[in-house]
Amino acid sequence: MKRREPWAAYEKYSSLVAGCVARTSAVVAISPMELVRTRMQASATHDFQTVMGDIQREINKGGLRVLWRGLVPTLWRDVPFSAIYWFGYEQWRETVYQPLFGDRAEDRVGRIMVAFCSGASSGVVAATLTTPFDVAKTRRQIQSYTHPHSSTTQQTLAQVVRQIVAANGAKGLFAGIVPRLMKVVPSCAIMISSYELGKMIAAEMST
Repeated sequence: MKRREPWAAYEKYSSLVAGCVARTSAVVAISPMELVRTRMQASATHDFQTVMGDIQREINKGGLRVLWRGLVPTLWRDVPFSAIYWFGYEQWRETVYQPLFGDRAEDRVGRIMVAFCSGASSGVVAATLTTPFDVAKTRRQIQSYTHPHSSTTQQTLAQVVRQIVAANGAKGLFAGIVPRLMKVVPSCAIMISSYELGKMIAAEMST
C-alpha cells in the first residue's frame, strides 16, 4: 500500500488521463467514418454513392492515409473535450451538486439527478472551450472536399485558426456554438446519467 501513496495526490486526475487515452483510441478508429459524414454534409447531393466514389478516387491517388485526413484537428477537438469533460464531471459532482442535493444525493433519483446536472455542466464547459477546434476541423475537411487544390488542405491547424480570425474575427472561432451546445450538453447529461443508472441496476442485480 505504501508504494501507492505517492500517487494518491494524482488520483483525482485519473479520469482526465483515462478520458484522453480512451478518446484518442476512439478518434483514430472512427476517423474514416467521420470523414464520410463530413463529406455527406458538404455534398450538394448528399448522395452516399457519389461521396464514396469521390473518396475511392482519392484513395487510389493518395493511398489509405486520406481516410485519416483531418485526424490531427479532430484529436485537438475531441481529446481535450474528453479530458475537460471527465475531469470536470468529477469536480462538478463532488464540489457542487452532491453538496447541493445533500442527503437526496444518496438515493437512486438523487444520484441520477446529480449525474445529469454534473454531466450537463461539464458538457457546457468542454464544448465551449473546444468549439474553435471543431470549427477549424470542419473548415479544413470541407475545404479539402470542395476545393481539393486549395492551399488550405495543406495548412496546419494553427494556420487555419489564424485564417478564420483574420476573416471573421475571434467570434468566427465560435461559429455554430449554440447548435453544438444544444447537441452536446443534453447528450452528455443523458449519457452519464444513464451510465450511473446502469451501474446502480447492475449492482442491485448482483446482490
